[in-house]
Amino acid sequence: MIGTVHGGLDIGELRSLGLNPDEVLDFSSNINPLGISAKVKQAVGEADLSSYPDRHCLTLREAIADRAGVGIENLLMGNGSTELIHLLARACLKPGDRCLIFTPTFGEYEAAAVMAGGELYTLEASERDGFQWSIDPASNTIRELRPRLVFLCNPNNPTGVYLERDAVEQIVDAVGAHGLLVLDDAYAGLSGHQWDSTPLLGHGNVVILHSMTKDHALAGVRLGYLMASPDVITKVGGLQPAWSVNTVAQTAGLAALQDEAHVTAGRHAVQESKAYLHAELNDLGIPANASAANFILAKVGDAPGLRSALLRRGIAVRDCTSFGLPQFVRIAVRRRDECVRLVSALKEALAK
Repeated sequence: MIGTVHGGLDIGELRSLGLNPDEVLDFSSNINPLGISAKVKQAVGEADLSSYPDRHCLTLREAIADRAGVGIENLLMGNGSTELIHLLARACLKPGDRCLIFTPTFGEYEAAAVMAGGELYTLEASERDGFQWSIDPASNTIRELRPRLVFLCNPNNPTGVYLERDAVEQIVDAVGAHGLLVLDDAYAGLSGHQWDSTPLLGHGNVVILHSMTKDHALAGVRLGYLMASPDVITKVGGLQPAWSVNTVAQTAGLAALQDEAHVTAGRHAVQESKAYLHAELNDLGIPANASAANFILAKVGDAPGLRSALLRRGIAVRDCTSFGLPQFVRIAVRRRDECVRLVSALKEALAK
């Protein structure tokens, strides 16, 4: 089993430091800064836990299909988008098949491809270029390699780089009929200038991932979905265990879809707090990458050391060493008052 590093609080680590998890501000996980909505809380409290969940998530898929303008045959729900990433790799990669990943990025793409026996290739963006990929050379590489799967996180985790539609369409064209572009839209919903990727499904070689964890702060129940052609849905769904998406997750998802105002408010909170954080980091002389997502990549020098110093002060940030970026931390954007606490702790840690 390949271990992948993720954000979120490690209860064992906190206990070893004598910290109460309830008193630690978690800037390491990138979710809606307003938390879950009141509608979700009420619905989950009323969920019938004595009955098996709908193994096909029919009602939830119908609700998402109606909003997205696709058929329910184009949708598969999952126990978070991570489950769907692994199912995709198992369904689409045979041992030795090529898989290409735009990096640095979310570690589960590599883990899933390797576990499926895929031959891994990467297109790495450099700090020198602001972590922007050069699309023409990337497209040429894709045409030469003819990978079966191409993973692109957009906006990208952890850099916050958000490719516009024309760039993504160029990648889609390069992938062609011999492969699939897996476009992970997990962070698009909280972006200030989101564009709708759903029409890309018309190309027939695009798979789109959505994570309700991020927009609706449903990290605790694990809920995501995949949009693709019916044949891809059938192939991937055939590998999914029964009752993968439980009753609480389906209930929470349905309620969350009925409270778009909560996501809109979260998006506004992200923009306000992100502007504040960029200004404060600049005043501290900490370079921060321009980000379209609800997190900021900041160059701090010794990322593990700073993470430890902040954690002792009740603040958790994401050390980006596992992304191959040991000088960087990723800071999730939380409410403005919480960001003020982060900046205060950061000033103390840097003064030591």
